[in-house]
Amino acid sequence: MVLLKSHKAFGSFLGSGTHVWLEVHSPNAKKVTFSGARVQQLLGVVENHRKDYNKPPTRGSVIIPAPDGLSEQEWAERVIEAGRTVKKSMSKRLRYHGLLPCLPGYGNCCTVVNWIIGHAGGTIPSFRPAGIAPGLTAGC
Repeated sequence: MVLLKSHKAFGSFLGSGTHVWLEVHSPNAKKVTFSGARVQQLLGVVENHRKDYNKPPTRGSVIIPAPDGLSEQEWAERVIEAGRTVKKSMSKRLRYHGLLPCLPGYGNCCTVVNWIIGHAGGTIPSFRPAGIAPGLTAGC
């Protein structure tokens, strides 16, 4: 099962920013999470970030369904593989901007979630978490 979870972003303007991350449950492996995080001024792609791993989704969550033709197990494995590929190829390649991730050369946690799901061949269902999550639904 692949979940998109959300929680209040730490250090966000007036507390209205929302952090999102992926949580993947595979029958053959432990839970795995992927998120985007600020590393100095750059966007890092983080696997099993300690701040996300057991965090409750206080601003909502949604299941990202497997694309047609894939079992839930195949989908979970594909998302984990895509997450690791994105982590290796994109971590710290963009500058971090929580509010304006669609500016050329910038990204945020929503950017990372979109990259991973897109790379795995899926799409994020319509989901509007509480607060502000720029780049989640429109993509960049």
